[in-house]
Amino acid sequence: MFPVKRSLFAKILFSLLIATIIPFIASNYISYQITGKAINKQLVELNQNSMAITMSGLHTYFHELSLLGLSYYGNPNLDRILSSKETQTPAETVYITQQFERIYGTHSEIGSVSYKSALTNKQFNIRNDYSSRVNIPDFVNGELSSQRDELTNDFIVTYNHNEPKLRVNRYFMDISTREVIGLTSFNVDNSEIKKTVGALSTSQDGSIYLFIQDDLQLLYSSLPSNEKKKMDWVNRLYEETTGKEGVVKGAIYEQEGTYIYYRDVSYNFPVTLAKFIPQSLVNKAQTTVLGQSLIVQVGAIILVGIIAAYVSYYILRRVKRILKQIKNIQMGNFNIKVRPQSNSPDELNILEERFQEMTMELDELWNKQYRHQLELSHARLKMLQAQINPHFFYNTLQSIGTLAIKNNSREISDRIAEFAAIFRYNMDIDTEVVSLQEELDHVSHYTSLQMGRYKNKLTYAVQYPEEAYSLQVPKMVLQPLVENSIVHGLEKGTGKVEIKVDIEVVNNYIYLSVIDNGKGFTPEEIQKIHLSYVDQNMFDDEKAGIGLTNVLKRLLLFYGETFEWKIISEPYVQTTISLKLPNTTNTSR
Repeated sequence: MFPVKRSLFAKILFSLLIATIIPFIASNYISYQITGKAINKQLVELNQNSMAITMSGLHTYFHELSLLGLSYYGNPNLDRILSSKETQTPAETVYITQQFERIYGTHSEIGSVSYKSALTNKQFNIRNDYSSRVNIPDFVNGELSSQRDELTNDFIVTYNHNEPKLRVNRYFMDISTREVIGLTSFNVDNSEIKKTVGALSTSQDGSIYLFIQDDLQLLYSSLPSNEKKKMDWVNRLYEETTGKEGVVKGAIYEQEGTYIYYRDVSYNFPVTLAKFIPQSLVNKAQTTVLGQSLIVQVGAIILVGIIAAYVSYYILRRVKRILKQIKNIQMGNFNIKVRPQSNSPDELNILEERFQEMTMELDELWNKQYRHQLELSHARLKMLQAQINPHFFYNTLQSIGTLAIKNNSREISDRIAEFAAIFRYNMDIDTEVVSLQEELDHVSHYTSLQMGRYKNKLTYAVQYPEEAYSLQVPKMVLQPLVENSIVHGLEKGTGKVEIKVDIEVVNNYIYLSVIDNGKGFTPEEIQKIHLSYVDQNMFDDEKAGIGLTNVLKRLLLFYGETFEWKIISEPYVQTTISLKLPNTTNTSR
C-alpha cells in the first residue's frame, strides 16, 4: 500500500474517503447477494402465478379433447350403429365416418382419428394421414388382444419423426352394462399447446417445458430439437412432484439457472409446467440494480470528497496560520497580526485568540526579562571585577617591593607586567566574551603572581587540546574558581595546595574542570551552593560563596538550560568543580 502523505489535509481526505468507500463496497456486495435472491424469489412467484393461469387453460383444453369421445352418446343413431354387433353396412360406414368428421373436425390440430369396434373388430379411420394413423389391434371377448401403453392411458406422449405428440384414447362403453363397445384413438400436434404455453415466454434465453402423467412425459419444449440437452434436473422434479395430489409448486436451483415448476392434478390428470430462468438473466438484473446504486454511490463519494476537501482546507488554513505565527515567535518575531474576533467562534477561533493573547503577554514578559538579564549580567560582571580583594593588591605590591629590594632583577619587571595584565583584563568591562586562550592567560598571570607570593606552597598546571585555544567563553570563568581553590587551600587549608585546570572538547561541548587538594566542600556546603544556584536572588551575602556561586549563575544566564555543573569533593584529597559549556564559538548571541 502506498504511504499516505504526511499532510493532515491528505490524511483527513483519505480517511473520509476510506470510511465512505469501504462501507459502500460492503453494502454493494451484500446488496448484490440479497438482490439476486430477491429477484429469484420474485421471478419464481411471478412465473408460478402465470403458470397457474396457463395451467387452467391447459386443463380446459385437455378436458375438451377427452370429452370429444362422449359426443357419441348424444347421437342416438350413431350410438345404435356403434352398439350393434352386426357388421355395418356401407351406408352405416359412411354415416359413422361423417359423424366422426363432424365431431373431430372442430380441431385442426387433430390428425387421423381411428375407431376400433370391440364387437365387430372393424376399424374406422378419418383424415387419411398415414403418418399419424393409429393401428388398433383386434378385440377378443371385449378386450384388446395386445395391451399397449399408448392405448391404455387416456393421455400419453408418442413420437412421430422424433417429435412428441399427444395421443388421446377414449373407450366407448355401454352405459347400462359398462361393457367396452369400442376404442377411439387420435394424435394431437402441439400447435394449440404452443399457443397456450407460449404466453409464459419472457426471455429468449429461457425455455418452457410441459410434462404429463406422473412419470413426467415431455409433451412440449420451447427449445429446438437440436438444442435439447440432457435434462438431469427432471430427476429432481420427479422426486419432488410424483405421488402428490393437488397443486405442487417450487423451484430447482442449478448452477446455470433456476427451474420453476407448477404441477396440477385436475380431472385426475397430472400436468406439470416448468420454466427455466437462466442465471444470466438474474445477473443482468442484479448488474442493472448495482449499476444504478453505483451511480448514486459514486456521486455520494464525490460529494463527500468535495465536502471533506472544503472542511479540511477551511480547518487547516487556520491551523497553518497558527503554525506560521509559532514559527515567527521561534525566530524572535512577536509582531503577529491580531485578527478580529468571530461572531460565532469555534474551538480553532478560541485557540487562535488565546494564542494571540499569550504571544502579546510573552512578548512583554520577554522584553522585561531580557532587559533585566542584560542589566543584571553587566552589573554582576562589574561587581565581580570590583570585588578583587584589596589584600591581594597590598600583598602583591609588598611582594614586588621585597623582590625589588633584594634582587633588583628582571623578575620584578615580570611581576609588574603580570600585575598590569591582570589589572587591564579586569578593568576591560566592555568585553563579556573572550577566547579560552585569553582566559587561560589571565589565570596564568594570576597564579604566577600567587606562586611568587606563596613559593613552593602553590603549584598550578593546565591541560587542554590545541583546538580549545580559539573557543569562546564568558569572561572571568576560571579565575574566580582558581582563586577559590587558593583561598580554601592555603589560607584556610593545610598551607599547601596543588591546582590543575583540565579542558576537553567533546561533541560540541567544552568541559572545564578545576581540581585541587585543598579544604574542599562538605556535602552540606555543596547542598547550600545548589540552593543558592537555583535561588532567584542573584547575590549571596556570604563571602565564601561569592566567587563560585556568581560564576555558576552567570553561566546559567549566558547559556540557559544547556549549561551543567557538578562538584565532587573529598576534603584535603581532591576537589573537582566541573563545568559543561555548549560550544557557541560560531553562534552569535
